[in-house]
Amino acid sequence: MPIERKPCTIDGVRYKSEYAAAKSLGIGVTLLKTRLDSSNFPGYTSKHHKKIKRRKRITSIFCTIEGVEYTSVSGAARKLGRSTALIFRRLKSFDHPDYVSAEIPKVSKPIKYSYKVRGKKYRTLQEIGDMEGLTRERIRQKINSPKHSDYKRL
Repeated sequence: MPIERKPCTIDGVRYKSEYAAAKSLGIGVTLLKTRLDSSNFPGYTSKHHKKIKRRKRITSIFCTIEGVEYTSVSGAARKLGRSTALIFRRLKSFDHPDYVSAEIPKVSKPIKYSYKVRGKKYRTLQEIGDMEGLTRERIRQKINSPKHSDYKRL
C-alpha cells in the first residue's frame, strides 16, 4: 500500500509531503502534524489539517517567593523542588502571602456550606454538633429524618 502524500506549506515554503517538510526542518513527523493542527503556529498550513485553538504558552512570569525574585514560575519550581502547578496555586492563594506575582492575581476561595440548620449555614457536621450540643451521628440522623425539616443538606 503506497504512502499517501499530504502537501503542506511551512512559513511560505511549499513541501510535497509532511515527511519531506519534517526532514527538511529537522523535526519529527508527529511534531510537524501537531504544529499543523495548532493555532499557535499560523505559518504551518495544510488542507489536510484543521487548526485547533490552543492556549498560548506562558514563557516567563516573574514572581517573588519568600523574598527571592525568580524570572519564571518553572525556574522557581525547579529551585524550590516543587511542581509548577503547586507554585501557580500558591501564587493565586491568599493563604500564601509570601508568593507574589504582578501577572497572577490573588483569588479568594468561596466558602462552601454543606448544611443548613434553622436557617443558619454550616460547613461541617462538627460545627453543627458544637453549636447544638449533639454528636455528628445524631445530626446525621436528623438530616435524614423527614420529622426534622429544619435540618437540611445543601
